[in-house]
Amino acid sequence: MKPPRVPILLAACLCVTTELAVADDALTLQVNETSVQMVPREQGPQQVSLPPLEFSLLATIACPSGSDAESFTVSVADTHQRFGRSEISGKAALDVRISVPANQVAPVTVADFCVSGKPGDKYSLPVPGVATAQASLRCRSENESSVYFKSAVLPIRLLCEFDNNQEVSTDR
Repeated sequence: MKPPRVPILLAACLCVTTELAVADDALTLQVNETSVQMVPREQGPQQVSLPPLEFSLLATIACPSGSDAESFTVSVADTHQRFGRSEISGKAALDVRISVPANQVAPVTVADFCVSGKPGDKYSLPVPGVATAQASLRCRSENESSVYFKSAVLPIRLLCEFDNNQEVSTDR
C-alpha cells in the first residue's frame, strides 16, 4: 500500500507560501451613493436595465509597520482598476472612480416606479445590493507579502425625471 502523498504535498505548499490573506484595519472602504436618472416609462416590464454607472469610493490604506504598499486593486462586476506601487506610495487614502458598462449590471426590479401618468409616484428609489466593490491591498516587506481584502455594497438610487406637468412626491 502506497503512503498518501496529497496531505504531505499540501502541508509542504502551505509552509512555503508567504502570502497572507487577512482582513483588518489595513484597508477600509467608504462608498458614495450613485444616482441614476430615469425618464418616466410606460406601464410594462417591472425590470429596467441600468445605464453605464460611475462609482466613487475612498480607500484608506495602511500597511503594517515594516512593509510597504505594493498594489491596490478594486473591482465592480467585470471591471477592475489597479494602482501600482508608484501610484500609491506614501498615500494613506485613494479616491477611486470606476466606470462600469451597462451590460455588467443585472436589470433591477422597480415595480411601479417612474411610470408616466401615475400621479404621486415617488421621485427616488434606492436599489441596494445591485453592485458590490471588492478591493485588495498587497503589502510587501523583506520577508513576506500580505494581502488585505474588503468588500462593500455600492448604494444606487434611481431618480425619476418627471416633466413639469406631472405632480411629484419627494418622499424618500
